[in-house]
Amino acid sequence: MSIAMKQKQKASRVIYLILGIAVTCLFLFPLYWMVSTSLRAPGSTFINPSFFPESIQFTAYVLETENGVSIWSYFMNSVVVSLGTTILTTILAIPAAYAIGRFRNKTVSTIIFIFLVAQMMPSSLILTPLFVTFSNLGLINNHLGVMLADATITIPFSVIILRTYFKDIPKELEEAALIDGAGPYATFLRIMVPVTYPGIITAISMSLIMSWGDMVFSLTLLTKDSLRTLPLILYKAMGELGVRWEVLMAYATIVILPIIIMFVFLQRFLISGLTAGSVKG
Repeated sequence: MSIAMKQKQKASRVIYLILGIAVTCLFLFPLYWMVSTSLRAPGSTFINPSFFPESIQFTAYVLETENGVSIWSYFMNSVVVSLGTTILTTILAIPAAYAIGRFRNKTVSTIIFIFLVAQMMPSSLILTPLFVTFSNLGLINNHLGVMLADATITIPFSVIILRTYFKDIPKELEEAALIDGAGPYATFLRIMVPVTYPGIITAISMSLIMSWGDMVFSLTLLTKDSLRTLPLILYKAMGELGVRWEVLMAYATIVILPIIIMFVFLQRFLISGLTAGSVKG
């Protein structure tokens, strides 16, 4: 390779590096602005706007208790709803994805189509039927109702992701387990589930993220402050006299921080899981 070619490749790498840094900064700027705004003095967001706060203050993070409900209660409610939704999704989505991915019959395409339609369906479309049904079942102001509502979104998404993993497992692996004396359930639990653990981690992570950030179902099905979830505290920064931007950004930072931490540790599984089956489905 000539010296000119090496210099050209080195220049290309430098250009790509600069473009990558620029794009990264562009996408991270809203997060920076959110945290920066939360650290400003009360009422100074639009009085003296700047990229850096003149003085760092944590006044917005001194979260007061309203109606006798602390921020910790909202946080714990979100943990309960998110974990409950994720457990329910995992229990139902793994066997469903295994059946759709491994068995071949005429109804599989129809079932996949139904899951795709359910995934694309907006939450507002099913909100009224769910509210009427849950009201008759006594699930209003009940975390179980929110878990079931969130599961209508997370289960189709998880099934579509896991189906690709189960479908790509060699059939010989399953046949070898059956020859060794393992029954269908033992083969599923001891062979198929461990092999697809990256997809399962992806499905669990996405279920946690989707249920953690849910606001539509929680706002509709939970009317008591003591039962509401963390994203709903964003409304508390919007009063009759205007929006308290510093408080709103502080609340938003608290809501998004667990998602960022989880993504940092699980990004390898999330990226591989979301890109699985993009070439062949």
